[in-house]
Amino acid sequence: MNHIESLRAFAALSVAIFHFTNYYNGFDFLVESEAQRSVFRYGAQGVEMFYMVSGFIIPYSLYKSRYQLKHYFHYLGKRLSRLLPPYFITIGLIVLIGFGLTTYLWGGVYDLKIKQIIANAFFAVDFIAAFDSLAGYFPDNTWMNPIFETLKVELQFYLLIGLLFPLINKNRWVLILLTLIWLYAGIETSSANTVLVHGPYFLLGLAGFFIFEEGWNKTSITVAVLALTSLFFYYVPQDFIVAILTFAFILFVPSGFRFLNLTGRISYSYYLTHGLTGSWFLYFTFDTPLAQDYPYLMVIFALLISWIGAFVMYNGIEKPSMLISKRIKYKNKKQDNG
Repeated sequence: MNHIESLRAFAALSVAIFHFTNYYNGFDFLVESEAQRSVFRYGAQGVEMFYMVSGFIIPYSLYKSRYQLKHYFHYLGKRLSRLLPPYFITIGLIVLIGFGLTTYLWGGVYDLKIKQIIANAFFAVDFIAAFDSLAGYFPDNTWMNPIFETLKVELQFYLLIGLLFPLINKNRWVLILLTLIWLYAGIETSSANTVLVHGPYFLLGLAGFFIFEEGWNKTSITVAVLALTSLFFYYVPQDFIVAILTFAFILFVPSGFRFLNLTGRISYSYYLTHGLTGSWFLYFTFDTPLAQDYPYLMVIFALLISWIGAFVMYNGIEKPSMLISKRIKYKNKKQDNG
């Protein structure tokens, strides 16, 4: 499904461009006006694109493998063996680079925050913050990288869809009931960054999957309309626009479309590591004449350097993790391909 890989690539590059031009301190030279900065802010919607891709591709995978609820822990093993090794390596690189720069370049003493590392490793930062009794034991309870919080939402979706998919796959009307509950819960808990709040994107991806497999029917259309209605009335306009464009891309772009295919395959590694490669490149070059005179060229260099780093991570860590994930099989009957 090359068009899905292309969409992943576009999402990863969009998020990187947003971070390189808007997020990190000291990069103000990259944009000349607030109007330009506002345009680049749309890159942040790449996160929502990733959510929609997950809403499509995870049910697609479960459907094709004839997943049943009894396979839940095998399914979690497959997903976690795919997700966690690159994530843990990224945490380790953050600590290692921070130690090296602080100790050997800046001449300071690196503060190794073990409890912060533990909270991040278990995606527990927001959970700890919700309980004062726990927060006292974690004085440095913050996300080490802002993208980690979005991965937490992805993980919540994995946990949830593994439980719900067998039910909605048997009875499509349950999907409509689930959609109403999910969207309402998201609106009522809008202050929290959870899978509930981002429900419209996952549900649009899920509706796209059923349309892709079964064609346009009342159930799938209803889910899509409800999700888009929620986005239109309760979310910011750019979320609604990006959701429509991504939904159309998933359904109407041919699978033979190979644009950005390789970048799509390494998009998870790109998403994880662009802050460690492209951002540090910009940090150490921001006061050079080249950066001051050709700021957009520096962004392109940062994107390319991030691509090289992601390629190394993909082949060294992520690809072996994928092989481990593929070895975990669902135990179906002999005719199942599981």
